[in-house]
Amino acid sequence: MAIGHLNWDQLLCQAKSLSDHGGLSVPANASRIEDLPISGPEEILHITKAIAKTNGAILNSSGGTTGKPKLAYTPFHQAMERLLQHWKPLGPGSVLLNLFNPGRLWGAHYFIQTLCEKSKAITVPAGPFTPEEVHLWIETFQEIGINTLAGAPTGLADFAQGLLDTKSKLDINTIIWMAEPWTESKFKTVRNAFPKAGFWCDYGSVETNSIAVNGPECDRDTYHLLEDQLIEPDDHGALLTRIGDGWTVPLIRYRLGDKIKESNCRCGRSDALIIEGRADDSVSLLSALVSTSQVIKLAEQVPGVEEVQLLLTRSKKETSIKAASVFILTFTGSAEPEKVRARILEGVHNLASVVHQYPDSFLSRRVQMLRRVKRTNKVPAVIWEKSEQ
Repeated sequence: MAIGHLNWDQLLCQAKSLSDHGGLSVPANASRIEDLPISGPEEILHITKAIAKTNGAILNSSGGTTGKPKLAYTPFHQAMERLLQHWKPLGPGSVLLNLFNPGRLWGAHYFIQTLCEKSKAITVPAGPFTPEEVHLWIETFQEIGINTLAGAPTGLADFAQGLLDTKSKLDINTIIWMAEPWTESKFKTVRNAFPKAGFWCDYGSVETNSIAVNGPECDRDTYHLLEDQLIEPDDHGALLTRIGDGWTVPLIRYRLGDKIKESNCRCGRSDALIIEGRADDSVSLLSALVSTSQVIKLAEQVPGVEEVQLLLTRSKKETSIKAASVFILTFTGSAEPEKVRARILEGVHNLASVVHQYPDSFLSRRVQMLRRVKRTNKVPAVIWEKSEQ
């Protein structure tokens, strides 16, 4: 069942307009949304680039860790007029510490800067801090009255840990997060450091910008679809359609990389949804298809496991870019690696079959810290390594 509702005549008009400007062709007999073609990153790049030649834009890029980077030209307004009608985490009294990495074509830092500008808030574009660096800045942040933080959960947890380590305090009332999901250990760290803060999230992608939002009154991982949009849940990746003006990019049945499911939220608002995970998470391990998200979820359920990451070695024997010869599960926490490995093999039978024949194809290791993407300071769930020699 679709999430949201759009008028068919307006939707069809939008689809024909996009077609006239280089989008996909609209079938002459189209009478429902399922009759319209599915679009992807190529159409987004083509359309946004054409618009940018007239109006200017910020060039952003997603991915590069688990797949090919996708480029998109984002208008400078970043759809703030639409967003702020339904989502207002900031105001004139807000003094925000922007912990997102600047540069390297990552858009989160600049999204927050524009959000502050349109909200008449003060922004402090400092970027991320390691826990060891925080004590050098505490006095400055206290002096200027930082009361709001924005960052990915990894960066927010690092900053919070730095405060906890030095027993320092900042009176934070608002935390804006996005770009990666929470782990329970990171959320606990941030909540311990900032017990009074309300949590706000803007869910979207580099290509689309804002799609859905939540606030302190919502369940943490439940979002509400913004107006004039419709999502068709699909196991191959949800399809997003939007109509009207003021968006960063117009979309007709754009294939998102996430599995999305209709849900309910404690706040009672309509068009609630949850993100179930990536749609393209299956990998061939020595010819057996394995869901990486299933492996990770099973590992996270083992007592003593805090955070999990899969390192995949590409196979030179396979032509597919998603074929691996070795899975190495790394995790932080106190659990014993062999117990974690055994629990996963109990729950993933096709993986167990491979390991029975090739014992070294799946390994488990406890580490002090998981790997991060230098460009974004995020901890990806899956990292591909070079092919075996």
